[in-house]
Order: sequence, then C-alpha cells, then structure tokens
Amino acid sequence: MSLMTVDQAAELLSVCSRTVYNMANDGRIPVVRMRGRSLRVHREKLEKMLDEEAAASMRDAGGVPEETECRTKEETRPTGGSATSYQMDATLDDLLGLKTKRQQRR
Repeated sequence: MSLMTVDQAAELLSVCSRTVYNMANDGRIPVVRMRGRSLRVHREKLEKMLDEEAAASMRDAGGVPEETECRTKEETRPTGGSATSYQMDATLDDLLGLKTKRQQRR
C-alpha cells in the first residue's frame, strides 16, 4: 500500500489541495488520517477509482444521442417524390446561384 500527500493527490486529480480535503471529508476519495491533522491518500485505490469512473463515462458516452437537427435561417423546401428533369435543373440552378432562362413549353 502506497500513500501520497494531499498535494500529490491534487496534482493527480488536477484540482487544488482544498478540493482534495473536501473530497476526503465527503468520503469521495480513500484516505488515511495520520497523527494530528495530517492526511494521506491511498494511491492504488484512487487510481483504481479513476479508472473505473473513466470506463463508466466512456460506456455512458455511447448512449448519448447526438444533435441531429441542423438549425438555419434559410427556408426549407419540401422533399420527397420524384422530380422531373426541369425541376432538377431549376433546383440545381438555385443551389449554384445560376440564372438561366426558362425553357419554353413544346
């Protein structure tokens, strides 16, 4: 069993030492109280706890639905059905920003 200081635990967790003390008081990290007010953190237990939490968060991330809606101020056009070649030409011209003259009916 190896123990580390509060400052070492804070560095490992990327938090300040006050946060480590708060986590210890809340029972969120494994600690040993030494004589007086000294506090030590179980290195192996803390690392195992971090590994388990990381694995759980990766598992959970797979079930998070992605944002699929594309928000835009542009006007939307109805889709579906089959388009004639003239409709497709007009749609492509609109998308490309081309100005073409209309074809006369036959």
